[in-house]
Amino acid sequence: MQDGLPSVFSHLGWAGGIIMLVFSLWVSWYTYLLLARMHEVPDLDNKAGNGVRRLDRYDQLSCYVLGPRKGKLALLPFQLIVLIGVAITYTVVGGDSLRAFAHFITPNLAMGKWSFYIIFGAVQLMLSMLPTFNELSMVSLLGAVMSVAYCVIAIVMSARVHPAKGTVNYAPEAVERIPIERTMGIFNALTTVLFAYGGHNMALEIQATLPINEQHKSSVPRMERAVHITFVVTALAYLLVSIFGFYAFGTSVADNVLLTFSHGPTSWVVAMTDMFVVVHVLAAYQVYINPVFIMCEASLARRTRGGSVNVIVQTLLRMSLVVGVTVVAVLIPFFGSLMGLFGAIGITPTTFTLPPLLWLMLKQPSKWSFDWCQNWFLVIITGLMGVLGTIGALYGIINAASTYHLFAN
Repeated sequence: MQDGLPSVFSHLGWAGGIIMLVFSLWVSWYTYLLLARMHEVPDLDNKAGNGVRRLDRYDQLSCYVLGPRKGKLALLPFQLIVLIGVAITYTVVGGDSLRAFAHFITPNLAMGKWSFYIIFGAVQLMLSMLPTFNELSMVSLLGAVMSVAYCVIAIVMSARVHPAKGTVNYAPEAVERIPIERTMGIFNALTTVLFAYGGHNMALEIQATLPINEQHKSSVPRMERAVHITFVVTALAYLLVSIFGFYAFGTSVADNVLLTFSHGPTSWVVAMTDMFVVVHVLAAYQVYINPVFIMCEASLARRTRGGSVNVIVQTLLRMSLVVGVTVVAVLIPFFGSLMGLFGAIGITPTTFTLPPLLWLMLKQPSKWSFDWCQNWFLVIITGLMGVLGTIGALYGIINAASTYHLFAN
């Protein structure tokens, strides 16, 4: 979530925040291109495919390089963490935004956070009963439009703030924190940025939709152009949100910068934006939870005589998953720490660490060549960041949980 990026600067400062944003952008951009270039592998027996085999899913690529067993073990656990972790985080974001909108309409509303997480989960229960993901196409399109809308509003709202000189603190070291809090905040901030740039799990599925024919001998050049355009737009949006948000509020910026505008003459704009956020995460949640449904249903089907799952079992399974996600969100409603945690243990391995590792094993560049050094550097440095980020996020969750009251208003 890009609206959480300004809070990263409150731990890293101007220099550290910008360096981390640019580094994460470069690594995410580069690893996405690696996946695109590994989508097609030689297969001389495939005459219909012009001697090329297409690896249309991330797990197919992983199994092709590492073997069926190792390939699944290297990817599947992290993919599940990403899919379920993002669903939990979106439940927290959706519930918080729904609560902010409700308080704008009814300022004295006496309902706790947990109530709004349950409302959000109930809507997801209904969406999850749609028979196939195709029925969600319009919802997904609406969600994408809402995402762009609230990103633009966050940039414009932050850019309109002109703090008087000396009224805003931009130095993390000036914030009163004990050394352990300062260190863990930095660790968590590292993988919060990685969370925002994550999203490579569906890269090969997207590329699979590009046809190979007489006109287009390969899908790679077209995919590369699309990746370049996407990351230029993404980089611009993320940098503007981060810089303007931190400039406006400094180290006091909220985990979600829009929540900082929840009071005052522009609160109606924020209330409208909150609903944009709700619509976006309602749709995005389904994008991430549907593959989990499919995997669980396929696993159950393999264990039944008929090789299929009936409607009752399918409904109960989907209900159980959505209820489980909602319960976790109610118990751990800490947006900033959740972004850091799932960024560290799910998105970092699948987005930043595994692509260069698979590239090294598939292409086998010469030892100590630039390609070899660059990719091993990324494997090591992103793996280390994932470990540090996990430690920082867990500390943040434990620290926040010590003062959190489950059913408080």
